[in-house]
Amino acid sequence: MSQGVLTALGWDDGWAAAMGEQVGLTAARVAVAHRGAVEVVDADGTFWAEPTGKMFRGAGDSRDLPIVGDWVAVADASRARADGSRAALRGILPRRTSLTRRAAGERDLPQALVANIDIACVMTSANQDLNPRRLERYLVAIRAGGSTPLLVLSKIDLVEDVTALLAAMTEVADGATVLALSTARGDGLAALDEHFTPRTTAAVLGSSGVGKSTLISHLVIGALATGPIRGGDDKGKHTTTRRELMITPRHGVLIDTPGMRELALFEDDPDAAFTDVEALAFGCRFADCRHRNEPGCAVRAAIAAGTLGAPRLAGFHKLADERAALAKRNPGTGKKHR
Repeated sequence: MSQGVLTALGWDDGWAAAMGEQVGLTAARVAVAHRGAVEVVDADGTFWAEPTGKMFRGAGDSRDLPIVGDWVAVADASRARADGSRAALRGILPRRTSLTRRAAGERDLPQALVANIDIACVMTSANQDLNPRRLERYLVAIRAGGSTPLLVLSKIDLVEDVTALLAAMTEVADGATVLALSTARGDGLAALDEHFTPRTTAAVLGSSGVGKSTLISHLVIGALATGPIRGGDDKGKHTTTRRELMITPRHGVLIDTPGMRELALFEDDPDAAFTDVEALAFGCRFADCRHRNEPGCAVRAAIAAGTLGAPRLAGFHKLADERAALAKRNPGTGKKHR
């Protein structure tokens, strides 16, 4: 195996220790997840791998099955590459980070999206409605999963003044880096490149039409483009339909994702994206203050004084209420998974 290729995929001494000495098994990384099987890549190429029946039967939910970004232990990788058969996927190495949301539908089930990402880049477009509450949801899920958030305001060339938009994003960022970007003019690309470095893994997230594919084009081929970024793919720039991992020459590992207009939280604590509210709460008279109508509430006092925006607290309450309702419907929600 080429150690250089494995390193480019994100392999390091920590993953090697997690893999250990497993006779007959080699490590690979999940590039695309399909129903029932995954496409994986290792130092010698790509091939199909299929989780064992035991893994499927023992899975409590989607988080127990391989997702894009996972490192997995497989058997018969050489044969699978040679004849197109499916290697046996024997295990998933413990995830360092993950991003999970509540799956669509009436049942409260988690949907595991991506794993082992260092940076979660959330894009929103300057020429569309900026939704601070949506950004708060992303921040909660990203930080709860252990990744570093990066907020990007794209298409700034399409509006006259971005000052108010950046201020709104900074208010909810809670310490996360906020960047302004125009791929058409090249604004902000140098600053963005500093966050996408070799041996790191980044997922690009956001609604359809915010410029994710154009950004991916820049990061993958090092030049601005609005057309397809993979050979033979002529579907256009707004048609990402699956999460897919790719290695870039200069910007580490990227995971492209389909457009997500909403991100329903599953079991994440809103405090993960409201450290400003949490810090103020230390001054509340009561330790269990919910910052609603309790006397001596330091959070509401900060709103009255103008040092905290009322929409910020409203966003905190909305997510807290959703989490409480989910916990009531599912008493086990909130317990640590893996």
